[in-house]
Amino acid sequence: MAVTSTSIASDLVLVMDNGVSTSGMPLSKNRTYKSIKTDATDDAVYAVAQSLIGLQSKINNFIQRRNTVELESGV
Repeated sequence: MAVTSTSIASDLVLVMDNGVSTSGMPLSKNRTYKSIKTDATDDAVYAVAQSLIGLQSKINNFIQRRNTVELESGV
């Protein structure tokens, strides 16, 4: 049985440094930008992320793109 996937959503997440906990573990804060165009290229999303990072007061640890897809059987 073949399965097809359809992109239905894409989010940009900037994982920012948020200091250290009392136990010494690193803390992070997610800044999520929803409703990114699903057909946007990774290069374009990365360029936007770089621009947004420049506006943040915290240090960026990671840039993530989270895609949501719908899976359907190809009956």
